[in-house]
Amino acid sequence: MSYHIYSTSGIVLSYRPWREADRIYNILTRDLGLIRAQGLGVRKEESKLRGALEPVSIASISLVRGKEYWRATSVESIKSIPRSSYTARPLLLLEKLVQGESANPELFDTVSRSLTEGREGSEDFETRLVAEILFHLGYLDEEDLKLDKKQLVRAINKGIEASHL
Repeated sequence: MSYHIYSTSGIVLSYRPWREADRIYNILTRDLGLIRAQGLGVRKEESKLRGALEPVSIASISLVRGKEYWRATSVESIKSIPRSSYTARPLLLLEKLVQGESANPELFDTVSRSLTEGREGSEDFETRLVAEILFHLGYLDEEDLKLDKKQLVRAINKGIEASHL
């Protein structure tokens, strides 16, 4: 029986340990949306997937559909982003708001661009990234993105309230 291999770009949002040497990853992909993928043996030192599947990294990922989870077959790191509270909080929010496997290439491109070109060390970065995420998920209007910071924070809070988180 042959399996179809899907290749896509992805942002590794988080992971959790699974079994003795495996992990389950939450990955926002450009073509498949938010997926859960298992990395078999990634906690072993000799694993070829080990270094490329770190949180807040952008990678080119090849996946096979499994019964319960996708399975990462190969990964090539594109960019590793320094992990800070300014990047972790928006990505945690993204992980909570996006449900199911539904492609949203505009959201992926915006988050990817913000992480690679942004100034991760500023509060303004975090505010703008959260606003962009909420806009692409339908919780903010395009006009809200043009507001000053104080008004934008109010709009973000209303958007999060509307999401029922």
